[in-house]
Amino acid sequence: MKAIPFAQRRKLMQVLLTSLFQTARLEGLTSRTLKMDCERTADASTLKGDRIAAGIGLILSAVFLLSLADASVKYFSHRMPIWQLFLGASFILVPILGTWLVNGIKSETIAIGSVRWITARSLLLLLMWVAYYAALPLIPLSVAAVAIYTTPLFIALFAACFGTERLTFLGWLAVCLGFVGVTTVLQPGKGSFTAAVLLPVLGAVFYGMAMVVTRQHCREEHPLVLAFALNVAFLIAACAGGIVSVLCEDFSAQAPFLLSAWQPLGWREAGFITCYAIALVTINTATARAYQLAPAALVGTFDYAYLIFACFWGYWFFNEVPSASTWVGMLMILLAGLMVSRNSAS
Repeated sequence: MKAIPFAQRRKLMQVLLTSLFQTARLEGLTSRTLKMDCERTADASTLKGDRIAAGIGLILSAVFLLSLADASVKYFSHRMPIWQLFLGASFILVPILGTWLVNGIKSETIAIGSVRWITARSLLLLLMWVAYYAALPLIPLSVAAVAIYTTPLFIALFAACFGTERLTFLGWLAVCLGFVGVTTVLQPGKGSFTAAVLLPVLGAVFYGMAMVVTRQHCREEHPLVLAFALNVAFLIAACAGGIVSVLCEDFSAQAPFLLSAWQPLGWREAGFITCYAIALVTINTATARAYQLAPAALVGTFDYAYLIFACFWGYWFFNEVPSASTWVGMLMILLAGLMVSRNSAS
């Protein structure tokens, strides 16, 4: 298959990002992390009034934008460090979310519960984003996507070990199958194996821990409080990361996306950061609404379309062609995720 010239790919990226900026709407909170928070409200909507087609359409749109956002981060990773991206996005989102939060507190419609657990959750999610994004410049997007989508397995495992939920035989079988799938994709022991492929798996571990904290200790917290706290964590981490980058400048070659010096931003980079922030809001809004309109197990099934979209963007922008082992492992993880979903629904 003929490769698409780099100039055309770059122009297409700019067109897609511009389109995203023009069509996105600030209608909700931020990031993929509200997905598990919204599942507890989905049960009530499954009893009556389901809008299956609308729910499926929304979740497909959300994961399409999410895969594009992640591909964009990989695309721009050589132009700015991760902390510069976090700082720019949080500068946009913190004032917006903070204004809504203050108004909610003043009107007594929003209350803050446990600051300790909110902080712990935000820290775990921050670590998840850092681990996943740190891997994107180093490994194919499809491999990173497969690894991060082991999160349902870790959530089920941690909920069974540290929470009140229990796994059935089907659930334990799914966890084992999922980890076999991860091993198939990562191929430890092979000459092509690098430690970078473990970063998305580590991110999945942090995400699973964060969701257990959410379900056990933050279920009564308003989603706006959780979203604001997460973006404040991004802002603080960005400032700290900038300082570390200056102190560790001699080591920037080993981890350029984490430790490279901050770069002057042109209009493309500034536009990307703005689009990225708005995309997170749009993704979250579509995901939340999807879980309100359709059964959680059904929506979760279509959530795995992210893997297909990630493979598409990986090929389109970076000429990455998934190997046979990646496709086999992806199918195993998809099947395991569906089994876990059925286990949770039963």
